[in-house]
Amino acid sequence: MQFKTLLFSLLISASCFSQEIGNVKSGNHSIKLIKANNLFSCVYSDVNSVGTKKEKSFRFSNLASIYAIVMDGFKHPNDHQIIVQTSNDTIVKFEFKMIRGENMLKIKQNNLESKTFGTSSYFTKKEIEKLFDNS
Repeated sequence: MQFKTLLFSLLISASCFSQEIGNVKSGNHSIKLIKANNLFSCVYSDVNSVGTKKEKSFRFSNLASIYAIVMDGFKHPNDHQIIVQTSNDTIVKFEFKMIRGENMLKIKQNNLESKTFGTSSYFTKKEIEKLFDNS
């Protein structure tokens, strides 16, 4: 009974301090956009993770800037990367690739402090627009 009460309390406190702006599920993989205080987090399922820690995230302070960077990336028909340093220790690569005639986005993250890497699955422009839709 104590475990259920603790779990319920944690869920309530998490919902009070953070707000999910949007989420997209693509097959077995997902991506979420969360706002907590004045920071935003992009949480995605890591395609290379095994075990219990299957989600990776990076934080940023300016939602409009990240949205503009990502949407501009969809405008170019050639395969390319946009590299953004979101904090002192996190580098995010937005990798755009043309797959079956559609420009797709994959997120690759490198956290220098914890020496961890993450890679999302590919997402379409429509899925990314849906992710940012409620912001």
